[in-house]
Amino acid sequence: MTPALQEAAMQNCDFFAFCTSLKRPELRAIGELSWVRHMGKGEVLYYPGDPGNALYIVNRGLLEVGPEKNGQSNHTFYLSRGDVIGDIEVFSESPRTRLVRAHEEASLQCFPSANFPQLVRVVPSFFRYLCEQMAGRLLKARELAVEQHNAMELSGRISTFDLTTIHQTVINSRQTGELSIKDESSETIGAFYFEAGRLSAGQFQHLTGDEAFWQLFLIETLSGTFSFSATEQPLTNWIQSARITEVSSDPLIVALQYRDEFYALKSEMDPGPAKLTPRAAALHWNGGAPEHLASLAKQVWGVVSRKPGTINEVYRQCSACEFKVYQVVHELLRTEQIALA
Repeated sequence: MTPALQEAAMQNCDFFAFCTSLKRPELRAIGELSWVRHMGKGEVLYYPGDPGNALYIVNRGLLEVGPEKNGQSNHTFYLSRGDVIGDIEVFSESPRTRLVRAHEEASLQCFPSANFPQLVRVVPSFFRYLCEQMAGRLLKARELAVEQHNAMELSGRISTFDLTTIHQTVINSRQTGELSIKDESSETIGAFYFEAGRLSAGQFQHLTGDEAFWQLFLIETLSGTFSFSATEQPLTNWIQSARITEVSSDPLIVALQYRDEFYALKSEMDPGPAKLTPRAAALHWNGGAPEHLASLAKQVWGVVSRKPGTINEVYRQCSACEFKVYQVVHELLRTEQIALA
């Protein structure tokens, strides 16, 4: 890989994207000098005061990171696939300051500090990658703190502040207002309304409510800008009726779960530009098919029956996020009710 491509991969926040820049001996060293830890739901990774003798990278699942013991930060946030945790303490040789546990079943890649000397020798770019991630988090925290302190409108480029950070910042501020998402042409493609820090309404692309919020996190190449404005009423008229109905789960947690599962399913299916065409005379959604997707399956079947199209074209005519559309298509392909032509 050229130095320019390796530089771009290292700047990507995803550890697995960085790994694509490594040579085979370097990848083998990463595997030999680390180990995988599997965690059940609710299992604690470490407590405040525990020794900082290893750093971790999330392979699968969600980690819940609690408030700091010293009180400098009193909010909880979540980490998902590719995120790094424990690096600050391991490099500063200081005790843990937060309680970290698995919000759901998870697997982590563990890098003990005892193996660092050999890692530095064999894979020096790994430590440059870690330094860039720490520096990026510090810059985000500093800029967000300055904007909140000065009571300024929260705004910036999506490439600078990832969606999880933006959402959690608004939630922790407990403000009422609208978060606007614009593309590179400054056209509004999404808007989400918060009431006292709680997500209550939204629209993204052609979707509304919960489905709009989940779809926002499924876009792999989302670019553009965001801005949050404190206001007692939505600034964008078309989101006033697009209410968020999810009350049993944190919408962010569901969005991150959907994102991980969607990437895996999309990689497995890889339909590309092929068109979906019906093979059966009528839809049969029963047996092992997920019941909660029954109404969406009828939508997908109706679209494909009228005119064969790519999975992206089908999604554009459905009222659910891409992950659910892919789930339905996967089931219909499995049961040979549709085919890729």
